[in-house]
Amino acid sequence: MDAFKTEREKRGLLVFVPGLPSARRRGSRAPHDDLLERLRSDLGPTWRLEVFRHGQTATSRADLDAIVDDLAAHLRDWSGELSVDVERPEEIILVGHSFGGVLARAAYLRDVGGRDGAPRPWTAIVRRIVLLGSPNAGFRWNAKGTPLAWRLAYALATPFADYAVERVEAGGYWITDLRLRWLDAFRRLEDRPTVVQVLGTSDDLVTREDILDSRYMPDTVEVMVPGATHAGLVDLSTAADPERRFQQLQSAILGRPDEASGAPAGRSTSPTFFVLHGIRASAYEHWVQDLSSYIQTMTGTGEVRFVRPDTGFFSALEFALPGSRNRKVHQFLKLYGDAYATGDPDRFTFAGHSNGTYMMARAMSRVPAMRFRRIYLAGTVLPRDFDWQGLVDRRQIGSYGSAWRPGAVRNDRSTRDVPVGILCSWLRGLGSSDVGTAGVTGFEHAPSILDDGARAYAGGHGAALRDPARLQAVAGYLTETATTVPPPGGAGSIFRWFSRFVGTPVVAWLLLLALVGALTVAFVALGGAIGPGPAAALGAAIVLALVVLLRTI
Repeated sequence: MDAFKTEREKRGLLVFVPGLPSARRRGSRAPHDDLLERLRSDLGPTWRLEVFRHGQTATSRADLDAIVDDLAAHLRDWSGELSVDVERPEEIILVGHSFGGVLARAAYLRDVGGRDGAPRPWTAIVRRIVLLGSPNAGFRWNAKGTPLAWRLAYALATPFADYAVERVEAGGYWITDLRLRWLDAFRRLEDRPTVVQVLGTSDDLVTREDILDSRYMPDTVEVMVPGATHAGLVDLSTAADPERRFQQLQSAILGRPDEASGAPAGRSTSPTFFVLHGIRASAYEHWVQDLSSYIQTMTGTGEVRFVRPDTGFFSALEFALPGSRNRKVHQFLKLYGDAYATGDPDRFTFAGHSNGTYMMARAMSRVPAMRFRRIYLAGTVLPRDFDWQGLVDRRQIGSYGSAWRPGAVRNDRSTRDVPVGILCSWLRGLGSSDVGTAGVTGFEHAPSILDDGARAYAGGHGAALRDPARLQAVAGYLTETATTVPPPGGAGSIFRWFSRFVGTPVVAWLLLLALVGALTVAFVALGGAIGPGPAAALGAAIVLALVVLLRTI
């Protein structure tokens, strides 16, 4: 390591952020202690090595933003920004293992500044950010090496709690927002640190696919450590040759004279269209393909990218359950993040029907870094008071160029949409504030970019998508090759009255209680007629049949 003598004579600061604790213990020592002691010895007296002890476990419920703020504050202090008794370093190396790498990335982004924010001084002297087994897109709960505690936490987390492991799970709201801001920052910054992604070849928790983003970022280095497991990236005792493992990690963390980052893979600059079906895709199964064909034709001969996930059949029963709705959003976010890494978000356009509109809007309201230049809604299940103005204020609808260009939103409604007007109204009456009747009645307090007004197509849930001419008009709107609006019309007064009636909280709960009561009375009467045992068996069969029926409509 003599080649690093000049570098190591500088005043330096190395900050290590550990991952979540594993089941393995070696007395009172942490798995990474040997590695840090060796690094401290090799760095010499002009360097300081600090460890940020976040104290989190897989089932912790602390606010990750607060932890990131704490880490950023520690970095300001360790770098001499907060007090005169700390000698300022000339360079900083950030090292994070697993979950710790996620926190290190977030702390750097916290202080490096956004498009309009000024950076903190310490970020200007960060030379390397080394991520040891830390995924860019988040952890996959179904990965082979995922600990059982993480799996259990994930199963319980959505939507009732935000455990640490749930917030950093692939497709999670928090980790996706971090991922998008990370990509933006390293494409925008001119004086940026080298990012080193280190993976073990025997890591069954984080794989090369989980660091896909690094291939599309400048100044990144990928290091594969032979034979290392996920924990073994910091635990020298797990290696067949501990000295060899230390030398490999030392080179990855401190760098080497012949290190070179490859040129990033080219990102697509083609327009990208996200097309999401709804809860009854089978009833309108051709509209996604037909709309895509019209878009392709209207954009000419150039390349067009489509993101058209088949999220599976989503029944009315599953839609009614908040947990099911939320998990669908996570699927969409993972796909959005992948498209963001490989393409230009200023050319992203969205078209969705029914639950597809919910997935998009829920994601955008929880992930401020998301954006679309243009949005189309059909049969939307969103509430009338959805905060479109908040998305406008955060510049999530539009595109950047030489200056910000506001985008547009169009809401095509139907006059007799039962899933929206009745089911969503009833769910809202029961307390589901994230769904509503905007697909029938329109939005309240809509910003100027939203084309809504008092227009609606005559028909049911898929009225806006049934006619080829209507789909062509939608394609024209999405590609900005033509501007068309639905014909004048609105929901009939009787349908709208009934929609409001079933959505009244008192009525909604009375209807639910009446249904439960009727079933109870029926089972009791059945038990008196044929006996408790047969009645219970028949009742179970009826309930099963109802569940099957509800899962198919």
